[in-house]
Amino acid sequence: MKISPSIASANPLQLGEEVKRVQEHYDDLHIDIEDGNFISNITFGHKTIKALRSVTQLPFSFHLMVTNPYDYLDQIIDLSPSIIFAHVESLLYPSDFISKIRKRNQKCGLAFNPKTPVDPYSYLMNHVDGILIMTSEPDGQGQLFNVAMVEKVKKVAKNYNFKGEIWVDGGIKYEHLHLLGEAGATHAVMGRAVFGE
Repeated sequence: MKISPSIASANPLQLGEEVKRVQEHYDDLHIDIEDGNFISNITFGHKTIKALRSVTQLPFSFHLMVTNPYDYLDQIIDLSPSIIFAHVESLLYPSDFISKIRKRNQKCGLAFNPKTPVDPYSYLMNHVDGILIMTSEPDGQGQLFNVAMVEKVKKVAKNYNFKGEIWVDGGIKYEHLHLLGEAGATHAVMGRAVFGE
């Protein structure tokens, strides 16, 4: 399983140094863009992400936790994304969003909050490069890992025979990796577990 450090958990006063600290050990840097609407927190604007691009050649995996993902595509498409995830909860027509990313020759994925079932979106499984399963939600307790989400990972991997990347994100610690890998996850987003050490 590949680990993608989430820069949102790094020291905000030393983002450049934090990136340099981890770039030798990982193949990807995970960037959560949160708009204060879809989720109550606000993370990074375009200027900050562009500044991060100037200090590292690591590919950026983007996780758009925003109300309107379309608003962000032009800003991030030229920043070497390894994949762009948007939440199904914010997409009225997911196929249209997938098509727009495909036309830009980029990898795309769909993200699912813990409460959102994957079954209604099974018709899209063969049209995306990745599925991101949130393993926690903003809970006021530090986003605790929810072990029940392991079954959702299994469903994507086994029931749909999904051949793309299966990402997991939210409260993940090193002791959870074996369980998630056995379920079929291929990528783990880890924030506090990486930058807190």
